[in-house]
Amino acid sequence: MKKKREKGAFLRQCVGCGRRAHKSEFIRIAATADGIVAIDEKSSLGGRGAYLCKDEACLKKAVKNGRMSKTLRINVPDEIYENLKITADKNVNE
Repeated sequence: MKKKREKGAFLRQCVGCGRRAHKSEFIRIAATADGIVAIDEKSSLGGRGAYLCKDEACLKKAVKNGRMSKTLRINVPDEIYENLKITADKNVNE
């Protein structure tokens, strides 16, 4: 049997822990067609996207297993991971 879902309730999945939730609960990382990887705070960049919980533990899982690079199909620079760690720390303190 198919699962019923609410209309317009498209859920995203965290690349770190696998939790499913609305996209407002995640940080989006985008890889553009030009090969640029960036943190997409406004969800406005085009290209392939990956979602990550606003939690440092999920970031560690994603880095350890290389899930971010696999999802985006491009090598993610270390500076993106550093910026994500800063973003996760801000969300924990708020």
